[in-house]
Amino acid sequence: MIRLRNLPDLIGALLCIGLGFIVSGEAYRLQSYSGSTYVGDHTLPFILAIVFIALGAALLFQSFRSRKAEGEAAAEDPESAAGNSERSRLIFCFVTLFLYVWLLDWLGYVLATLLTSLVLFRLIGFYRWLTSLFFSIVLTGCLYAVFIVWLQITFSSGSLFD
Repeated sequence: MIRLRNLPDLIGALLCIGLGFIVSGEAYRLQSYSGSTYVGDHTLPFILAIVFIALGAALLFQSFRSRKAEGEAAAEDPESAAGNSERSRLIFCFVTLFLYVWLLDWLGYVLATLLTSLVLFRLIGFYRWLTSLFFSIVLTGCLYAVFIVWLQITFSSGSLFD
């Protein structure tokens, strides 16, 4: 059952999925002008449509989280159970981002991104540690594939491992 607190997530998820279908229609329209089936003006809208639909589906799934699962997550996090304020989480997020800048030179892009995203998923998303670790591995892998493999951008490998 949808609780009132999750109603904005549900609406956002449905809007995101709808936008994904609109963008995919535009990609289909642009594909007819392209000489290639896979590369052309339609490629980016097609990728964006897939991203919108996938993220909208993930948010839709999250909006149906049961109260029991959220209660278990809150019980494992003693700080949130104690009523930790939003301000302290915001300060921890800023400190984490400043540490990320420092860790980039020391640990390198991949390890610094993995650790920073782990902390941010935990602080912002209230996920359990194992779930946060899974999401941070997926995020770091996706960023590595896009920026290092696909776009061939060189990032710091870290002075610790030199």
